[in-house]
Amino acid sequence: MVRQELWGLLLAYNLIRIIMLDATKEEDILPTQLSFSQSMRQVIAFFMFTPIHSASKLPVHYDELLTTLRLFILPDRLPDRHYPRVIRRKPNKYPYKRKCQSALN
Repeated sequence: MVRQELWGLLLAYNLIRIIMLDATKEEDILPTQLSFSQSMRQVIAFFMFTPIHSASKLPVHYDELLTTLRLFILPDRLPDRHYPRVIRRKPNKYPYKRKCQSALN
């Protein structure tokens, strides 16, 4: 069952990437410039809300999907961005003991 689930996820990922590739064929943008998560949500909505009984209008709906995907262009990345690795401090499970004000006076 796990193997079947993995194959299904890989298939869905590749289908979304192919649709993103179709969306950028006629434009001057690369498929990697589109947001994957937004495209995935739009493709899921396409499959959920597109009426199946009108198969003759499916190419029209698909073209609308591709036009919508072209709107999800990511902003350009800065070439000088730098995020060094850091180790986060572990949160303390117990609260710190507060010093008494009368002992300080």
